[in-house]
Amino acid sequence: MAHPAILLLLALLLLLASPAISSTKRTQQPKFPAIFYFGDSIFDTGNNNHIPTLGLANHPPYGRDFPGSRPTGRFSNGRLVPDLLNERLQLKEFAPPFLDRSLSDKDIMTGVNFASAGSGFDDRTSHLANTMPLSAQGDLFRDEYLPRLRSIAGDKEAARIIASSLMFINAGTNDFTHYYRSSRRRLGIGEYQDTVLQLVRAHVKELYNLGGRQFILAGLPPFGCIPLQITLSGDLERGCVDEQNSEAQVYNSKLQKLIPTLQGSLRGSKIVYLNAYEALTVILQGTNKYGFTETTLGCCGTGLTEVGILCNRFTPI
Repeated sequence: MAHPAILLLLALLLLLASPAISSTKRTQQPKFPAIFYFGDSIFDTGNNNHIPTLGLANHPPYGRDFPGSRPTGRFSNGRLVPDLLNERLQLKEFAPPFLDRSLSDKDIMTGVNFASAGSGFDDRTSHLANTMPLSAQGDLFRDEYLPRLRSIAGDKEAARIIASSLMFINAGTNDFTHYYRSSRRRLGIGEYQDTVLQLVRAHVKELYNLGGRQFILAGLPPFGCIPLQITLSGDLERGCVDEQNSEAQVYNSKLQKLIPTLQGSLRGSKIVYLNAYEALTVILQGTNKYGFTETTLGCCGTGLTEVGILCNRFTPI
């Protein structure tokens, strides 16, 4: 099955075609001076390499199609959406992880990546794997990134960069997949959706209070079609888990209703919803068109459960 990053990219390419963030001529200046990424493995370009976690992709077969054929911590065979979007918007070739302490001043001024694979809006999602939830990513932005930017650019220019930049947030899938296999189910699914949405609101408001004005919020994909979720469902025919997909759509509907209210409460903000659910559905319904032949199995080992450290030289593709 394709990594969800590829599927999200398709939605992004559609979004990039709109005048809101399009930059089609190589001679044009970038639409944004910087892009900042917050989220999970869809976005993590190597932050988890720098924290004590088992949620790692810094070993083969990860990175086999990345420049230099090297694993970098990206949960992918190659580049991720942040890398591709940065290049498309003519900022830089990659989206460097903030925890890479070799970052240059130019990297700092053109945007960095705070995402952590295995994380979510709910702090408990990150607890077992010891990854960085969205709250910790926001803390890094506030306490470490902003002071460094100000020391490089000065307070006034730093404020201009942040206000003119894009804040891209993609998380929630891990929250809900964990929900379906944890004690969180003592809450009804509707209650848990509302809890996560409150955390979404809080994260956006924090970034707004720190100067951010332009946001993209990605909705949930049909996570009932993730190979591990299919395996855990026990369906021998390996069909998508319809209940989970239905609840993903309910959550997305709530998120879309939240956005105009949230934007209205944050003066001068612009918040765009990204329909990740439709992007993956298009792939699942037209696999041959997009060059895929398998949609129910993962990319290494048995394809049933392997990810992270379970994908290694003993579980070849």
